[in-house]
Amino acid sequence: MNEKENRVENEKEQMTDLAKEVVKLLEDLVLVPVEGLDKKLIADLAMDSLRLVLLLVNLEETFHIELDESDMNPFLLITVRDVVNLVDKYVSGGKNDG
Repeated sequence: MNEKENRVENEKEQMTDLAKEVVKLLEDLVLVPVEGLDKKLIADLAMDSLRLVLLLVNLEETFHIELDESDMNPFLLITVRDVVNLVDKYVSGGKNDG
């Protein structure tokens, strides 16, 4: 393994289960490996507006959450870490009503 692969592997090992699940959802949408939480959704993962909306729907379904309208703007999500933080806000922060 080269240095970059080692760094990516170490970061994945240190991810929470929540982060790993979000990364898996993203990988299923973009059909490429997501190499780290700081990858940009549009620039690095080539996500378009449709995929961003699908991501929000998949997050709600997978984590059994209902996003507030203020969190439904997919263009406020810049990095993979932003997506993880959004989900964490709902599953850990008690924002889920249902």
